[in-house]
Amino acid sequence: MELLTILLAGFFSILVPGGWAIERLASNNLSANLTKVEELAIRIENSPSYQLVFGKLGGIKLASRGVEVQPGLRIDTLELETDSIDVKLQDLSKGNLEQLRTSLNQPLQGGVRIILTEADLNRALQSPAIQNQLQEALNRLIARKAGSSISYQLINPRLELQDGNRLSLAVSLCRSFAHQNRVQSCSTDDEESKSELNLKLEWGIKTVAGRKIELVEPIGIVNGRPMSARLLTGFAQGISDRLDLNTLEENGIFARLLQLEIDQQQIALAGFVRMETFDSNLVNSIK
Repeated sequence: MELLTILLAGFFSILVPGGWAIERLASNNLSANLTKVEELAIRIENSPSYQLVFGKLGGIKLASRGVEVQPGLRIDTLELETDSIDVKLQDLSKGNLEQLRTSLNQPLQGGVRIILTEADLNRALQSPAIQNQLQEALNRLIARKAGSSISYQLINPRLELQDGNRLSLAVSLCRSFAHQNRVQSCSTDDEESKSELNLKLEWGIKTVAGRKIELVEPIGIVNGRPMSARLLTGFAQGISDRLDLNTLEENGIFARLLQLEIDQQQIALAGFVRMETFDSNLVNSIK
């Protein structure tokens, strides 16, 4: 949701009278709020032009390449198209989603298309923030079997995209014991004392009614041995529960995934997003 906040804040901040080069202002403002953007084109429906004074626009179309929301996290392609926009200029805010919603006179909705490449995803996996999240998840998974006194250091995670909406994650883990307060070396040639785990997880991806992403048919191998089917199923279910778009509704966001396709080069997603006004009833508005 951080990306959505940046985009909306960037667009809304240009809705202040002071010139008619609105598309250039929008591009400059949005670029300033991103870590990096390689290509950016914005088209704004602003006819009649005086409606801008009242906080209204006919809609926005954005096409971009090489967008970095934060260092190391690159989106290869990002396209966005909104319906008409109507905001209270006096309430404009660059804060969080809740603050942005207070500016809306009417719900804001539009379509979005995103492409993530395998190369960019693997680059992101090397970033400290994502590695920390991944390591914590894998520690919880393995601790159920190995015991709470053991932890693991994540080494060289790598994602591989496959045709048929499948992907795999390969990673090495170096084991440490709590009472030793150190990580054992994984370079030893002694098989009995070697503390390295070579882990590979593979699963399929499917969508459910456009509102949820599920991990299906999980496969797991540790040091050449199959992992427990029960353990894998529990892990896949836990991740799937976090990928339910209905959880956004408590924040006034209605979202549906219209496309999710994975091949050997990229992940392509397309969806619809609607942000409700702060005082509107989301459930009633979408029935």
